[in-house]
Amino acid sequence: MGEVCKVLIVDDEMLIRQGIINYIDWEQEGFQIVGEASNGKEAMQLIAEFSPHIVITDIVMPIMDGIDLVREGKKAFPDIEFIVLSSFEDFNYVRSTFQNGVADYILKPKLNGADLLRILNQIISRIPDLQHCAAAAKPERSTEEILESMILGYDFSLEKAALANAFPNSQFALVSVHGKNLDPNQLKTMLKRSILQEMPVFALNSSDTETILLLNFIPRQLDGIKRTIEHQAMETPDTTWVMYEPFDVIDDLKRVHDDGRSQIKKYLFYLPESPLFFYDGLPEENEKQASFDLNHFIEMFKDRLFKAAFTYLENHVDYLAGRYNNDSFEFKSFLGNIVFNVIVLLDSMKYDTQDIEQKKYTYFSTINEAKHVNEALDQFNGFLEEVRNVMLIGDKANDQSNNFDKILAYIEQHYTEPLRLSEIASHFHFNASYLSSYFSTHHKEGFSEYLNRVRIKKSMELLENSTVSISNISGMVGYSEHSYFCKVFKRITGMSPGSYRKEHQIHHENEEKGLSDLKK
Repeated sequence: MGEVCKVLIVDDEMLIRQGIINYIDWEQEGFQIVGEASNGKEAMQLIAEFSPHIVITDIVMPIMDGIDLVREGKKAFPDIEFIVLSSFEDFNYVRSTFQNGVADYILKPKLNGADLLRILNQIISRIPDLQHCAAAAKPERSTEEILESMILGYDFSLEKAALANAFPNSQFALVSVHGKNLDPNQLKTMLKRSILQEMPVFALNSSDTETILLLNFIPRQLDGIKRTIEHQAMETPDTTWVMYEPFDVIDDLKRVHDDGRSQIKKYLFYLPESPLFFYDGLPEENEKQASFDLNHFIEMFKDRLFKAAFTYLENHVDYLAGRYNNDSFEFKSFLGNIVFNVIVLLDSMKYDTQDIEQKKYTYFSTINEAKHVNEALDQFNGFLEEVRNVMLIGDKANDQSNNFDKILAYIEQHYTEPLRLSEIASHFHFNASYLSSYFSTHHKEGFSEYLNRVRIKKSMELLENSTVSISNISGMVGYSEHSYFCKVFKRITGMSPGSYRKEHQIHHENEEKGLSDLKK
């Protein structure tokens, strides 16, 4: 009896590893799991220890990822076969691993026991010491599986003959459908029925949010196909249908897929509500205009020409949102750069940026993660609205502070007059209750108390520097009742006006006597 096929499973997610282990009955199928690893570094140690025949590895892992594991593993152990696990986002990443000798790949969303066992049997049929483990008849891959491998860059030269029999017609076209909860088989059947003519349709690389269909047709069917796709786009709400440029040979599948997908990804970002895109009828983008002058924007902001600065910015953002061939990363980077610079400007101009500074990284991440232009603009416009609020509150506070200084100056000039809070509020266009509250909050005492302190201070100066009678002084500083003046004076200074004048005179006489003694 020959050797059992030893398998090592490598994935940083324990649940994925356990799922793979439970997909098939490994021992019954002639395999042995010799170990599990959570990254490439651990895997290399286990490979050296257990010498597995096959390694099933994820791509994105910490410490050492799947790409490095395949490269280093093949270099140190050239006979080991690698199967790569991949998500749809990793297509380009997966392609690079094939250059390092990957035997096959499995898309994580489509991972199941039957496909895993089929691929394992295909691989062990190529290992001389393990051919007894392989199924008696080598399982054949379906046309759709071969086409999916082609899109990923897999070598399909040995299966060209099988593909030739699958395509009776001379032209091909890729159609992608984007939406939620998509059923690729249902879409495939719907399209075939709608065209009403015999035409092979294949579902490729499908998920619940995107289905890619390959159509094999004759040239005279093209107009009918377009009409059918347009009809289906209207009949299936909340979906977007895309038809890529037709091509003549199946060898061009990968090129057409990659080029078309790269272009249409941009249109889907900038025009998320459009239900239909045809390769020969894509919307025209805005004509190229001058680049955004950040220094000009900053200077306008510093000069407090806020309306002009925001208008300049918003016009350029509208322009960029209509540049459909620009990468979405470029658009998002521009918005993020503006967020950063505006916060720096606000802080340099002494606005209160504490709250908006705390939200800065939230704005960065939500803009960066936006799936389409409207999501990014919603976040960016929300940021600009908050900027306007920060400026409004700051400017209002400055205006109130300036008005308050004017009120204090007014009191200094008119303290001898009968002043009332309501009259001052009316004079400066304030609500009386608001002014009373503002006065208490920002000056640490009420209006009446402040007015008394101003008047008493002035009376103290008169008591010290003049011989005017106390009764006259009370009237001169704004008190109509002499007794009330004396009461307030004592409360604030701790003594009566007469005692204060007498004490000041004694102090002054002692100072003069001291000076006279010094002169002798």
